[in-house]
Formats: sequence, C-alpha cells, structure tokens
Amino acid sequence: MSENKMKPAYKSWLNTAIRGLKHMLLHNGWLKLIAIVISVVLWAGLISQDENITRDKTFQNVSVSVTGTETMKNNGFIVVSDLDEMLNDVSIVAAVPQKQYDKAEASAYNVRLDLSRIKSTGPQEIRLQSTNSATFGKVTSTSPSYVTVEVDDYIIRQRIPVSVKGYDEIDIPEGWYISTPSVDPALIAVSGPRSLVQDISRARAYINTDEIEWTEGQIVTSSEILLYNRAGQVVQSPLLTMTSSSLTIDSVLIELNILPCESFSTADLIQTSGTVAKGYTVKSIKVSPEIVGVAARQEVLDQLTDLTLERNTVNVNNLNETTVFQLKVQKPSDDAILTNDTITVTVEIEAEEP
Repeated sequence: MSENKMKPAYKSWLNTAIRGLKHMLLHNGWLKLIAIVISVVLWAGLISQDENITRDKTFQNVSVSVTGTETMKNNGFIVVSDLDEMLNDVSIVAAVPQKQYDKAEASAYNVRLDLSRIKSTGPQEIRLQSTNSATFGKVTSTSPSYVTVEVDDYIIRQRIPVSVKGYDEIDIPEGWYISTPSVDPALIAVSGPRSLVQDISRARAYINTDEIEWTEGQIVTSSEILLYNRAGQVVQSPLLTMTSSSLTIDSVLIELNILPCESFSTADLIQTSGTVAKGYTVKSIKVSPEIVGVAARQEVLDQLTDLTLERNTVNVNNLNETTVFQLKVQKPSDDAILTNDTITVTVEIEAEEP
C-alpha cells in the first residue's frame, strides 16, 4: 500500500481518538475529579517547597530562658519579682515556611529575658527577646512583649557565725560526757536583696538529739542552716544564697565527741603546811569545785584511781588573813577532758579570841 493511501486512514484514526477523549472528559465526572485532585496535589507540592511562602504558627506556654543574671548581680542589682509566675503564660507567633510548618517548635526561637541591662532599682520594664531561625522562620509577635520587674540592690554580708541549737537541750546520762559541738564551716556569707540581707541577725544549725547514741566515739552529722532576722523569725527566700569559700551551701557539718566520764572528789586531795601568824587561826578550808569530772577513753579511766594535781599542798605559813590558792589539775592523757582544770582553795583565817 502506498504512503498516499495511508494518510487518510491515519487522519481518520486520530480524529476518532480526539473525539473519544473529548467525549470522555466531558461526560465522565470522576475523571474530572481525579484531574482536579492531581492538580491540587501538584500545586500544594510546589507551594510547600517554596521557602518564600510562610504560614503563621502560634505557640502557647513557651519556655522562656532568663539570661544575664550574673552580669546583673556583678552590677549590684537583683530582681525580687517572681519571674516564674510572670513567664508562665508566654505565647509567640512565628512565620514558618510551609515546608517546615509541622516540624517547627518554640525552642527554635530561643525566647529569653535578658537581665544584664538593668542599671537601677525599682520597677524596670524589660522586653522579651527571640532569635530568628534560618530553617523555621522568625517570630512576628510575642505576648506579653514586655514584663515589669521589681529590682533591689544586691549585697553580700560576710562572716556570719553559725551557732548550734539543741546542744543545751541534750539530756546527758550519768557517766557520760558530750563535747561542745564544732561547726564546719563556722562562718558563712549571705547574699541577696538588701531588704532581706540587712535584716539577718544570725544563722543556726540544729542537732537532732534523737540521733545521739551514748557510746564512746565521734558523731558527725549534717544540719540545714536556718537564717533569722532581728525579730527572731526564720528568713526563707530563693533569692538568698549562702556561701563558704565562694561555694554555695545549704548545710553545715556538726561534730561532737562522746566519752565516758567519772567524777572525783577534790576535798580529800588538799593538804596544808606551815603555821599561820601568831594570834591567828585557820577557821576553815573550802575547796571549789567539790567534784571534778574526767572524760576520757575507757582504757584511760580504767587506770585512773584519783585526780593528780600539779601540787596538792597549800602553805599557810605566817598568814594573817583569808587567802585563796589556785591549784592546777593534771590531765590523765592528752585527749582527756576535765570539767574543771583548776581547783580553788580558800583558807579562811581569823584572829584568835583574847
């Protein structure tokens, strides 16, 4: 068959195909719907890849970081307002690229309150700041955009002594001794708002007497530090900081020693020598204290039968008036503890009756 004979047949087939396709599109609604859906999908896909097209996204209860605190304190100021309360309901709106809309989170914008620019006390208005994100767009609005905080002077009080409460309430069983507690650290520094720090009068730690076991040895316990004002009230505030050697602390170590103790009479230890002046007589000899306690390791006490004095004789030779003598008590060991290390002997002298 020649080429000229084929052309009419080809044209006839093509016309038939075009008429069929036209009829199908015009008379088949479901194909129209498919075409529309495909068009929308293609359009949405193209739009989502365009970084210049954004959608507003709102973030509620945004976490706000507080910066510049140390710089503010170094400048001599401190915020006394409750920042947690002020910043607990912050929201932002960000213009987010379509492509990143579902992935965007509030943390990408670093919403923050910078305290480093505070330069004076009293009410201060500070703007909430945010950082634009190359990936997730930029913040277009913040609510609230400003917060008003109250600012006070920031001061530090050095060398506040820490005393121990509860020691004087310990019921010491007979035959035992407990040492005066030592505290580590014994001195602390307190820093914070002037309105609070200047009213602090003392710091105290407490001994829990229920934890004491009456056995020979050392007790080391930790105790919370409580601050008191001049009215005797406890001062508690998250704005106050206690430090020792530049380290922040909230407790101290309390150390006590418990030792067995024995009591010894002093009256029988004293002897006299010499003779008082003519015409006078010894009316009485009084020894104080009458009892001296010795606290020591049990092995030391087991070998101790009596007190030893540096000298136990008082010389009354030629005395014509009442005289007081001081006698030192010797320790039975270097680590022994005496309730009194000196005995006072009073020799009362009076004139003889004619």
